[in-house]
Amino acid sequence: MRSQPTFAALPSGLKLHYRVQGNPAGSWLVLLNGLLSDTTMWAGALPGLSDRFRILTFDSRGQGKSDAPLEGPYPTTLLAADAWELFQTLGIRSPWLIGLSNGSALSLELLSAHPEAFPGAVLTSAMPWFDFALSLKAEHWARCLEVGGPLMQFDAVAPFLWGDRFLEARHGVLRAYHQVVTGAGRPMHGNLHQIRGTQGWDIRDRLGHIQAPVLLLSGAEDLLTPPWKCLETAKGIPHSRFEVVPGIGHAYPVEDPKGFVARVRAFILEVQPDLADTKF
Repeated sequence: MRSQPTFAALPSGLKLHYRVQGNPAGSWLVLLNGLLSDTTMWAGALPGLSDRFRILTFDSRGQGKSDAPLEGPYPTTLLAADAWELFQTLGIRSPWLIGLSNGSALSLELLSAHPEAFPGAVLTSAMPWFDFALSLKAEHWARCLEVGGPLMQFDAVAPFLWGDRFLEARHGVLRAYHQVVTGAGRPMHGNLHQIRGTQGWDIRDRLGHIQAPVLLLSGAEDLLTPPWKCLETAKGIPHSRFEVVPGIGHAYPVEDPKGFVARVRAFILEVQPDLADTKF
């Protein structure tokens, strides 16, 4: 039997869809979605993490089953503030942050605003600002969604998101998934407000506030947030490590979930070696 959606009402009145699963006695992990996705993007990674960790997945404002207020756009800083309110509402303390793309941007916001609140993070495809080229791409995707719906937008964004071999092998499945996540009766304005909320985001002058150890991963075939741009993020964070993953595009947790999970677990164990005393 499939689990029913669970919702948390934030002090602002916003309702966010979330799910808690995994080991009730484990350390907290929070998995933060990329744009144009929902909690199902973590399906491949969850089996390798849920034995040891207590895991929170959630849809940000405008995503999945969460509220999508008509007024927008939704700036990255606002989505991060929503996430922090959710943590407080659910009583989540000292979670590791695991982010992909815009979920990595939210994580950077949280790590810089609350430097003592997180033991560490593993972030994939984490650029430190939405530069001119990325802004052009994002607005193009928004226009495609407005004019041609989810499938036209997928055709515009797909070559930037996936490694060549993965895209060729999974193209049909990915296209159908994208249509379900961004369509299927969901209000289009939520996706549009998320996309346009990225415009102008820039955390470069606050990266130095981050005190937690951060592993930054970048796919060698990532055309959207290429390694040389993600490297700028690592250079700004005092306790960071930067690794390029061969054969991977923008969405490492989706393209190679087992490889991704192995890196996450190894880094957490390195930072918190006391976890080796329990089943890991």
